[in-house]
Amino acid sequence: MPLFQPDHVSTASPEDEITAVHQFLNRARTWATDREIPKRLARVEAGASAEEAAKLHAWVVWRDFIDHALTELEDGTLDHWFSED
Repeated sequence: MPLFQPDHVSTASPEDEITAVHQFLNRARTWATDREIPKRLARVEAGASAEEAAKLHAWVVWRDFIDHALTELEDGTLDHWFSED
């Protein structure tokens, strides 16, 4: 059974919610950087198809988006997303 429960209302503080999101994004970034991007890059360097090159591009763009989101979490830009209002 998945941990996600769509009807669950969080009682965590905004600070705890931001910490959880930050940890998740860091794990997702590590997955992209350490596993997916090197794997896709190796395939492209070995002469893979344009479809495989597009997948590499998508992973790099996704990783860059995560970097942007992490920066905004860290500098407070997204604090209002976690307010209790």
